[in-house]
Amino acid sequence: MSRLFTTIAFIVCLGAVMSSCGSRTAPPAPFPQPIPQPAEPPPAPVPAPEPIAPAPVEPPPPEPRSDCALIQEPGESIATVGLTERVDAVNALHPTNDSERLLFRQVYETLVRVDCEGRVAPALAVSWRLDTDGRTWLLKLRDDVRFADGAPVSAADVKAGWTRDESVDELRLHVRRFVESVVAVSPTELAITLRGKPQDAPLALAHPDLVIARRVADSSWPVGTRPVRVTPDRDAVVVANPDNGLSIRFLVASGDPRDLLDKGVDLVLTRDPATLEYAATLPQFQAVPLAWQRTHVLLTPGRSRESRQLSEDARRALADDAVRGEAMGAAGPFWWQDLDCAVPAPQLPGQSVRPSGRVVYDAADGAARDLAERLVGIASASGPGATAMLDALIPDRPRRTFQRATGLTGEPLALARRRGTDAAYVVAIDRRPLDACRDEQVLMEGTRWLDPATMIPLVDTRLQAIVRRGRSRVTKEWDGGLLLAGASDQR
Repeated sequence: MSRLFTTIAFIVCLGAVMSSCGSRTAPPAPFPQPIPQPAEPPPAPVPAPEPIAPAPVEPPPPEPRSDCALIQEPGESIATVGLTERVDAVNALHPTNDSERLLFRQVYETLVRVDCEGRVAPALAVSWRLDTDGRTWLLKLRDDVRFADGAPVSAADVKAGWTRDESVDELRLHVRRFVESVVAVSPTELAITLRGKPQDAPLALAHPDLVIARRVADSSWPVGTRPVRVTPDRDAVVVANPDNGLSIRFLVASGDPRDLLDKGVDLVLTRDPATLEYAATLPQFQAVPLAWQRTHVLLTPGRSRESRQLSEDARRALADDAVRGEAMGAAGPFWWQDLDCAVPAPQLPGQSVRPSGRVVYDAADGAARDLAERLVGIASASGPGATAMLDALIPDRPRRTFQRATGLTGEPLALARRRGTDAAYVVAIDRRPLDACRDEQVLMEGTRWLDPATMIPLVDTRLQAIVRRGRSRVTKEWDGGLLLAGASDQR
């Protein structure tokens, strides 16, 4: 028995010692107060030095933080990932769904990165400073940064990857949402002017739409800067790191997501209630909720600022009754309220334009579809509950304004939002944007008729990660994305 107590005490002691290794160092004890000395005569004045340009900020590499780890316990890296949505290499520089966002993040990098708590850190750029105009960031690339095929990455490569044509300086559509101009100052230095209100750090450069990549003639996959090779393999995509021999197999399933769990995957991201319930019956898996990532809002052309918003109870009812998957009533405060940003005034559609009865949503967004269909159903319902909700949703129009839910994608969706001739639009926006003014500007560029003060918050949504027990080494980032260790480890 005494030997058992001794063993337990040793384990407790060892745990305490190990936990102390991850804690921050205690501040040093204060120095004793210096003994006062007789005052010396002031020195003779000297001429002020000539002003010099501020030195580049050299941000230190971020310390490992357990608060951004998806799984706290140590374990092996993820080897197989189940994807529940279609993955297309054409979208590699602009992911269109959660499966593409997860896969592409393991292959492509941005100039800076932002962790789960919003802290900016170096990625491909090792330093940055704000130019004297207050809007242009001067960034210096790492000396050792290379593409996956071994070719060095230059400032000219960054610019070429962001433009539609290497011979023309016109930025790609998705890059223009964030960047006004980019100039290669030297082989390793860039001058990037961002849109939106200036900030203390170039946070927008961490957005996945601003990854650095280079297209090659013999591959449908652009070459990224992580040391990995991407190989399609029947119903899967393999991301392999030749430096360490590790690989991650991304298995794409077009059927029931629960089948992925039966195929032995280590990780699945899902909002599907049936899949989450099934995983709860399997002892080899655990479900980990991710951060609330998206807020779905209703945009209504011609809505008055004085119109009342949905109540908390109404938003909660939509989350509970309308959305299939994990959702909650949109929780304020909402970042687009009380912003002090220089945005253009709304340009309302002409009075002669008669709005259609469509509630338009992104066809790739299941939660947006659920909400649009529910709003159409409420418009045809009777009773005090439906009446109260409609009075807040469409106070200035007849009840039958919401006649049908219509899912669109690509250019038809963008065109419908620009015109603003539909009854309403269900749109998903970032719940915690890196740059609120920039996000507001981007939103209004696609919907020039919109007055941000009239946006109606509906619900918040998030994903859950189903992880095989014993697997770990997954890092959460600012937008809810996950970075997997192993194949994507740097050289």
